[in-house]
Amino acid sequence: MRKKSIQTITILLFLLSFHIVSFAQGNFTTNEVRQFMSKGEQNGIEIILNGTNTNAAKDGLKKLAKKYKAKVVSEKKSPEIMLDNAQISTASANTVDIYAILTPITNGTKATFFTDLGGAFITSSAYGSQYTAMDAVIREFAQNQALTSVGDQLKEEEKLLKTMNKELSSLQKTKSKTLKKIEEAKQSIVKMEQEIVKNDADQAAKQQQISLQQQIIETVKSKRSSLKN
Repeated sequence: MRKKSIQTITILLFLLSFHIVSFAQGNFTTNEVRQFMSKGEQNGIEIILNGTNTNAAKDGLKKLAKKYKAKVVSEKKSPEIMLDNAQISTASANTVDIYAILTPITNGTKATFFTDLGGAFITSSAYGSQYTAMDAVIREFAQNQALTSVGDQLKEEEKLLKTMNKELSSLQKTKSKTLKKIEEAKQSIVKMEQEIVKNDADQAAKQQQISLQQQIIETVKSKRSSLKN
């Protein structure tokens, strides 16, 4: 049973380390896409946020808006989140409007960003330097989301470790109590064995007393018989 538990832990550690390496190596790859959004069919930048759900990604967009002094605009029925008048000096001397669409996928979220320079959306072909600047912004956003995700995972793992330590402490206390009971039981057994030895001795002594008393009774009976004659 113990060997099986060790093998299970080893497999889990291997899978965890493999997941972390894969997560670190492939998390910040962007792709230029062209698809429909609220302003028609436009070019955008797509990135996969592994380990980040849509709610966490929305929180990340709020932080991104705060960093670039933009206003977050969203509607409940619309999948888009707009960062209005973002001040990104590397992309434009003027403010830009960023439209983000978050799509839930297996184990993460797909984020697609469309950047409006003010009448024209950024494309790699027409606005090369602006595209590169926004690509860097989006990669940084993804990195921050990954750090947040790993940070949350770390908290959960530390919480689990704390629980395991408590369980270990409880097991150790249970063992100590059980060992104490065993020791008390051993001492009780020794005491009872001593009582048995004493009991045997007392029985032997009592048998001698009984035997002597029987002799006395026989002597008295004999004396009584002689008085009758």
